[in-house]
Amino acid sequence: MVCWKGGQLMAGKTLSYSALAVLLLVLGVALIGCGPKPPCEGADVTAVRAAQDGCAAATDELDAARDARAELEADVASTRAEISALRGQPDVLAERLHELKKGSGR
Repeated sequence: MVCWKGGQLMAGKTLSYSALAVLLLVLGVALIGCGPKPPCEGADVTAVRAAQDGCAAATDELDAARDARAELEADVASTRAEISALRGQPDVLAERLHELKKGSGR
């Protein structure tokens, strides 16, 4: 038997009721849990995959556009080189133009 005179705890009945209350509280929390599980606020897997697929498609499109641009820039550079080579030859160009006009039926 426990008996504290200054601590307000008396004999065995009060102690057993306190232990029973604590045991029921612990069992209640253990059995019931903390309540219902909150809804998941994370992104849906299909939405994430769709976004990744869209990003991959955009990256592929960008790479294709860069390749096409590089080809066009190479064409422009070769045309400019051809133009600069022909700038110093106006008499050759005049003869070539005359032959082209003659061949077209004009």
